[in-house]
Amino acid sequence: MTFEEALQRLNDISQLMENPEITLKNAVELYDEANGLVELCKKNIKEAKITLEKAE
Repeated sequence: MTFEEALQRLNDISQLMENPEITLKNAVELYDEANGLVELCKKNIKEAKITLEKAE
């Protein structure tokens, strides 16, 4: 999954979590998915930063 795809999915999850009819189980599953996506984004940012620092 690309960084951009992960951000889009995080946006989608955010919108789903705003639904007052969401079940607790579904909310927990979405929360767990979001945490994984945040970690993926952090990893991608860290790798991009390292690449840019090497280019200097």
